[in-house]
Amino acid sequence: MSSRLPAKAPRTVPELFAAQVRATPDAVAVAHDGHTSTYRELDDRAARLAAVLADEGARPGTLVAVLPDRSADLVVALLAVLKTGAGYVPIAADDPAKRIAQVLADSATPIVVASGEAVRTVLAGTATDARVLHLGSPQTERLLDDHDPAGSPYCAHSPAPVPPPAGDDTAYVIYTSGSTGTPKGVVIDHAALNVYLDHVRTHYPATAGRTLLHSSVSFDLAVTSIFPPLLSGGSVEIVDLLALADGRALPPGFRKPTFLKVTPSHLALLRRLPAQCSPSEQLVIGGEALLGTALQEWRTAHPGVGVVNEYGPTEATVGCCVYTVGPGHRLEPGAVPIGRAVEGTRLYVLDGARRPVPDGARGELFIGGAQVARGYLNRPELTAERFLDDPFDGPGTRMYRTGDLVRTRPDGELEYLGRTDDQVKVNGHRVEPGEIEAALAASPLVDRAAVAAGTDTAGTTVLTAYVVTADRTAVDAAELRRSLARTLPPYMVPAVFVAMDDLPLTANGKLDREALPAPGTGRPAATRTAPVTPEQELLCRVIAETVGAQEVGIDDDFLALGGTSIAAARVVTRARKAGLQIPLTAVLRLRTVRDILAAG
Repeated sequence: MSSRLPAKAPRTVPELFAAQVRATPDAVAVAHDGHTSTYRELDDRAARLAAVLADEGARPGTLVAVLPDRSADLVVALLAVLKTGAGYVPIAADDPAKRIAQVLADSATPIVVASGEAVRTVLAGTATDARVLHLGSPQTERLLDDHDPAGSPYCAHSPAPVPPPAGDDTAYVIYTSGSTGTPKGVVIDHAALNVYLDHVRTHYPATAGRTLLHSSVSFDLAVTSIFPPLLSGGSVEIVDLLALADGRALPPGFRKPTFLKVTPSHLALLRRLPAQCSPSEQLVIGGEALLGTALQEWRTAHPGVGVVNEYGPTEATVGCCVYTVGPGHRLEPGAVPIGRAVEGTRLYVLDGARRPVPDGARGELFIGGAQVARGYLNRPELTAERFLDDPFDGPGTRMYRTGDLVRTRPDGELEYLGRTDDQVKVNGHRVEPGEIEAALAASPLVDRAAVAAGTDTAGTTVLTAYVVTADRTAVDAAELRRSLARTLPPYMVPAVFVAMDDLPLTANGKLDREALPAPGTGRPAATRTAPVTPEQELLCRVIAETVGAQEVGIDDDFLALGGTSIAAARVVTRARKAGLQIPLTAVLRLRTVRDILAAG
């Protein structure tokens, strides 16, 4: 299954953005919290920052880490890095300091562009020799003021612009979970990025209107929400969907988006948001398996909006396979197909000997074509293992081994069936259980551990840790959760901890994951910690009433109790009626009464 690209001269993001600045200089490019920036204003600030970055050594072949807060400077930083020809390394501001340090060390980036509270994470919790540029600080703003964008080689109106990046120059490096215990960086070059953006601008015309940017830039979902609008004369509204679902008022001047990209896990959240947050023209869903039942309620409320189920690992530049659900299109309640290859992509369904399987037969999906990543940064052995010569195309071509199992339906559409390994998706994020297991093994409380994923009654992925403690006593889930939170992103911290006398093994001595007990059937975890303060008692009671638990302790995990994004919104509402103000983000990210209240 393949789709060929028409021949065309490659044009990179800096070139395309400069052309759009010249075409619509006074149109709104970015909006955030009631404030707007025109294309000219966005270009001027990005040109100033690009000049400062160039003074610090940013150029093709180098990497610049970007650790932004949720503001217009997020977009400024990405554009500025690309203008210099360097590649950006996006880092989530809420990642633990240790994980940020791992990414900075592995990428060896000499410069970090940060803004807002994210700067404190870099300066206080992460040991780095990188030069930190704090957007908004007096020192950095003086550096920016020293560079006049008029005539600057990085400005769209420059008479002598810097040469654009080459197609094989790195555009960005996104770090994903790694099975060896450390994250790995996927290297995407400009040629691959340009092919994807061409597809989006052609097939997602609503991006030329107004999009919402709500995800972290460390998740490649953000690529679709940022660049296509800015290359097409559209605008990007930066929002916090969790805060809006928490009751925060829509920002001044907020207008209904024409385009929105989400993960399936966001669908329940959309039902809690104001109707103005749902798109008027196109909804693109990606990041994890999509069920027809999960989508149908939203489609019923928005019958005129086209929906696209977009599939693609980070190694294939955001999305390389799509299934379109037009208005009036009937969906089955089960898994929604992942569809067909986009332009320039070749999809192969192969058996264990890497031979094509017949239509309808199960096989592993391999991806070839223009969007295949260069490989993994500083991981030549892993790159050689996953990025292979493509025997079905010309010499020098490559294909990526996804580990995803699929089959081709009678209508020619691909259907996702699962994984060949233990990798799972949590809220659209790739999670390797091995990385969590390695973090658990580093604790002195743990002798051995295994991590597995399951789904709750709402279809949400739930991580369970099976732990053999060092002293063979009950698991202190609260302490392990706090320990993991110091090294792993929130979505990688297990919701459930099960104490084990030993881990089941196969005949050849490997972990037998199929023999792991269902959560709740192992030895009991440590004794529940009762609330002490009136606030703790109130919040424990509200959570218990919301999720239907007999009692809740201050260290019980909200997700492990059966909590969902909708249930979290109900907890916040009930708590506020009782006089306790807590943010929705704290319930979903911190997850225990102790930590929610400690966050203030």
